[in-house]
Amino acid sequence: MFVLSAGRSGSTLLTRMLQQNDALCSVSEFWTSFLMQGFGDPVVSGARFWELLSVSPTWFGNFVAKARAAEAMPSEIIYDEARGRYRLEECPPLLTMTLPALTDDPDSLFDLLADEVPRWGLARVSAHAARLFSFLRGHFHRRLWVERSGLSYWYAPDMISAYPDARFVHLVRNGREVLLSMMGMRFFDPIVRFDWLTGRLEHPDRPVRRRIFFKHRNVARALMLRFADAERVVTGQHGRARPYSLPDRLDHGRQAHIYARFWAGSADLALQAMESLPPERLHVLRYEDMVDDPRGTLGDLMAFMLPGEDHVDWIERVAHMPRVQKGRWDDLDPEVARQVDEIIAPVNVRLGYG
Repeated sequence: MFVLSAGRSGSTLLTRMLQQNDALCSVSEFWTSFLMQGFGDPVVSGARFWELLSVSPTWFGNFVAKARAAEAMPSEIIYDEARGRYRLEECPPLLTMTLPALTDDPDSLFDLLADEVPRWGLARVSAHAARLFSFLRGHFHRRLWVERSGLSYWYAPDMISAYPDARFVHLVRNGREVLLSMMGMRFFDPIVRFDWLTGRLEHPDRPVRRRIFFKHRNVARALMLRFADAERVVTGQHGRARPYSLPDRLDHGRQAHIYARFWAGSADLALQAMESLPPERLHVLRYEDMVDDPRGTLGDLMAFMLPGEDHVDWIERVAHMPRVQKGRWDDLDPEVARQVDEIIAPVNVRLGYG
């Protein structure tokens, strides 16, 4: 079972609620842990698969160090370095985000996986991932694994193609609030910068994003990683206070335009990927419904995940967790809001937001 979303849509909240259900092994930020190195579902050995999850690229340690210095550590980074063996700057990606959400002793779980996973043979990343999820489900004696990562939209074609029997929860939120939340979230900086740079190559007759997303994913992954590494050196990204983000010269209004195009483009491509899913394999979950009617919304969700079962006790335990938050849209400059709304409105309508 997978949860697909753009991120900043209530996915972390959903994970925290699912983690309190004893029937579920709720795996969070697994695809995020690849730092885009799993894009395109390449064929790798078990040893290489483990390396991708356990060795951080150089830039990521710098990203964490700068976030720490600014007191702006992303909420996805939950490893407790005071109790663990690693400093966050050197912490393996899987241990930084995913394993601490599963256990109070993530270092021991990491060691267990380090003994197991490198022995696996050659397979696609998706096959290794399914085996890892099943291993975790068995280890924690749960009946169903559920994976949720922020910005899993970018992995949607890989997942839908690789898991023909999997079911998907599509978690959506009004794009107005999503893009404004993204702007304050450092984890989106590298991918939004990359999207902005490649977006300058876009032409109606040369749809770069569409080709990257659907037709040339393995080539795109290699080019994306190499291009990003080179661009970071050439433009001095590593030394910036907020590295790998949009240029400082762009004002808030211009950055809002760029984030709007990023969100709308990502959502549009993910919606296209999901068109192949039959209704029985896709459940749409609106963040706003989860806040307004948590019991009814969570009841419908569990009917999709584990049909025919009674989860009333769990729903009562977690129904208090979704809370109304003040929107940020009305704080935008009216002219900026009008221009940004023109960008996101078509996709917002497709998601059910008039």
